[in-house]
Amino acid sequence: MEWFEALALLLGTIVFLMAIGMPGALAFLAANILGAWVFMGGERGGAQLLNYGLGSLTKYALMPIPLVWASCVKWRLLLTYREIHVGLGPLMRFYTVGYFFNNFLPSSLGGDAARSYLVGKRIGSQTESLAAVVLERLTGLVTLVALAFIGYLATPAIHDDVLVTGSLMILGAGCLVLVALIWAPQSLVAPLETALIKVPLLGKLVAKLAQMRAAMQSFWSAPRVVGLSVLYSFGYHALTVVNVYVAARVLGIDVSFIGLCAVTPIILVIAALPTTPGSIGVWEWAYSVLLLPLGAELEQGLAIALVLRGQLLFTSLVGGVLYLAERRVPGPTDLGKADG
Repeated sequence: MEWFEALALLLGTIVFLMAIGMPGALAFLAANILGAWVFMGGERGGAQLLNYGLGSLTKYALMPIPLVWASCVKWRLLLTYREIHVGLGPLMRFYTVGYFFNNFLPSSLGGDAARSYLVGKRIGSQTESLAAVVLERLTGLVTLVALAFIGYLATPAIHDDVLVTGSLMILGAGCLVLVALIWAPQSLVAPLETALIKVPLLGKLVAKLAQMRAAMQSFWSAPRVVGLSVLYSFGYHALTVVNVYVAARVLGIDVSFIGLCAVTPIILVIAALPTTPGSIGVWEWAYSVLLLPLGAELEQGLAIALVLRGQLLFTSLVGGVLYLAERRVPGPTDLGKADG
């Protein structure tokens, strides 16, 4: 089966199941079970999934907690820098809700939009909230791309892979362009902003983007915040490597931790590309193929990907429950700054 046929099968399954009313997280889980059955030899694939995947989830379901905590510590730092005070507990709830919305849009766009909106509703400023989320995501992405390039240089076995090399080049260039647009001198951007604000359909959007850009530009005037953000980003990505390593050990698969330090950032960079909802298919392919240089077999890489996918699905289900609860509960008072 060609890769596009496999992708069509997985996406078609998800779309069909969601069209008949199945929750998104369960539709993704069903698609992964179908994928294991089709691509790993029928009963053999089902047995692999049961032996390697579902039986391990009960031992592995709590691993996202330190990952969410590490991200929210950095998120709270950036909010506090803008004199916005939100408790770590609410931020962790909002971040978990984001996992639920990641099921419906490519990469993490849905989750970022959801948690930005929820915090913005609490503090009374969507602009400030979005600026903090973009900064949190941008510092994490730049750190991840840097680690991916280091891992790429340290892993000669994947240098000939066109998809990996191309993805890294595109994402690296995208990061440079994004950083340049955000922190370009105001004298260069002001004429363009002035012209676009006069356009009827773009005026309000450009004005909001200008406010957000101004909020993010001040970030570099606080070297302590910059340093801590980068440090927290490295800590978070170190935990992601530990997460993958624990998944492998739970499955009884022996892989090098040092090797994972090189390969995991590359996998996460590929998964971060806005390709398919929840990176379905891309995620599984990346783990299956890129763990081969570390001595893992194709099925073992897929088994690790399925366990990690199951972990994400479990977390997204928790996020869905928290979202329903959040809609029914009045906003808390643990907030600080609000713009008019």
